[in-house]
Amino acid sequence: MKKSASPYVRKSKSWVIKNVLSNYFKAYNLNADIYREYHSKTDVQFTKLRQLSDILFAAKEDLHLIYKRLIDPRRNIFENAEKFTPNEEEIRFINNVGILFHKAMVARELEYMLEYYETENEPDYEDIKASLDDNIERLKVLFEKGLELVKGFLSNFQDDAVVLSFLLENSHYVEAVMGQSVQKLFRQLGHNGSIAKMYSKVALYFKDSGWDDKAKKILLDALAIEPESKELREMWALIH
Repeated sequence: MKKSASPYVRKSKSWVIKNVLSNYFKAYNLNADIYREYHSKTDVQFTKLRQLSDILFAAKEDLHLIYKRLIDPRRNIFENAEKFTPNEEEIRFINNVGILFHKAMVARELEYMLEYYETENEPDYEDIKASLDDNIERLKVLFEKGLELVKGFLSNFQDDAVVLSFLLENSHYVEAVMGQSVQKLFRQLGHNGSIAKMYSKVALYFKDSGWDDKAKKILLDALAIEPESKELREMWALIH
């Protein structure tokens, strides 16, 4: 008998996803710094690659706290646990995080060998350096691919006020990573291109949490974008 998600997992899901997204964006920025340093011929420190792998490990394990592990990809068999069964978009993002973690682990160990064991005169130096070069490039490619997977992953949370509020409250940070405005991202997530429903959900979440000022600010921001929205005006009348 297949198990459904436990009450704890259901209650925790939104907050776990918020943490995963925060760590993913943090890892993306850190990897961008590592990539720039590496190609400017600045020595990339082992500690930075260790930090990258630690952040990705946290994201990977958080995802497995709420999603069942895929134990047989060929037959699409998941572990029998009281967690959510991921859909295709969620599986692709989970796999991206997992592969990134393992690539970061390989890169950090290669860098460790170069820092502490190998010199340019050693016979294995060039092979290790070539492997590190390849992993640094692969990390960049995987992160760029991951940004598109994030959009698909987020489409599952277009009604989740906690996740949406994280994106709005960290809009400058999110936009710098995603390369587009949060408003455009919201329109891509669904609701026929309208962002009114998502802003309204966040405003109601803030109001119910006792954060009236935050709720008003969110609605004012939304009304500046969609001034004719009946839904936003009704929500404004409710909280004002």
